Amino acid sequence: MDFYKRVCLKPDFILERIDNDIAVYHPSLTTSLYLNESGALIWELCDGTHRVADIIDLLKQAYPDHSSTIEKDVITVVGQLVDHGLARLED
Repeated sequence: MDFYKRVCLKPDFILERIDNDIAVYHPSLTTSLYLNESGALIWELCDGTHRVADIIDLLKQAYPDHSSTIEKDVITVVGQLVDHGLARLED
């Protein structure tokens, strides 16, 4: 994964919050994805302005006790978003 690309969400998704988790559905792609609390935090940072590296850095600053797993979690969630067609990586 290119850590210097921005994560851009595709428009027109439907988002449902379930406590601190979220379920994302995209009607034209007929795909859905459930994200736990960590995944939901990553989703919120995928606003088209943050690069993958930025998301990792921000979360490591906010949650230093979990810094050893944050990079792997971000790569996993961003990969799932891209694989499901809910996001794309851009320069």
